[in-house]
Amino acid sequence: MKLQVTACDIDQKFPARTYTITSSDGRSISKDLCEEHAVPFEEWLQEADGQQRAEPGTEAEPPPVVPKRGTARKTATAKKATPARRRPKITSLAEIEASKRG
Repeated sequence: MKLQVTACDIDQKFPARTYTITSSDGRSISKDLCEEHAVPFEEWLQEADGQQRAEPGTEAEPPPVVPKRGTARKTATAKKATPARRRPKITSLAEIEASKRG
């Protein structure tokens, strides 16, 4: 009976998972990483999961339209970006009661 345990390539802790990265030019590397050292990879994977599981009805912004050369017509002006939403002010119970008193 054989038991195979994967240890982290950095600090030899276990358990570890194998992560493989492949670049667009065909190069690749595999590393066995413990939970601590795999944090950046897990963040990227969660980000990728979030992009793949976008809510229905929400679409990514389409790429900007580039006018062809030689056209004499004017293109529509680009929409203004919507301002970022402000966070609501966090108010303590003491502040709420003080504002009620006057």
